[in-house]
Amino acid sequence: MSEHRRQVFAEVYERAKVLQAKKCHDGAIKELNKLIELAEKIKNEDDLPKVLIARAWNDRGHLKYLQVDFYGAVADFSQAILLDNEFAVPFYNRGQIHYRMGIYKDAVEDLREAIRINPSFEDAKIYLHQAIQDWNNTLAN
Repeated sequence: MSEHRRQVFAEVYERAKVLQAKKCHDGAIKELNKLIELAEKIKNEDDLPKVLIARAWNDRGHLKYLQVDFYGAVADFSQAILLDNEFAVPFYNRGQIHYRMGIYKDAVEDLREAIRINPSFEDAKIYLHQAIQDWNNTLAN
């Protein structure tokens, strides 16, 4: 990937982060959409910045979550995981949504994976404990 293209990716991502920080969620999603579309056009190139693109998918998923688009958020977190399966945050985020939707088995799997990747991920440990407890309660009923 050319240095110019790498810079374009970084600038678009930075604009999205600034908009996200300002709570301009729709604008941030538009910037993340641009970044994801750019990545799709060159997805077969060996030096695609997969870590950055995974973060873009994760960030967009988080914004969709805030807009209560749980299915869209899960899809985006799954794309982030496909790009970088050692990135704990989308596993945690997807696990949170599965938990909130009452899909405890999937929540437990995702949260365990987040902790495997990052053993000091305290929020994931808390959610995992609660998901296991609620799952067991569901099975008992």
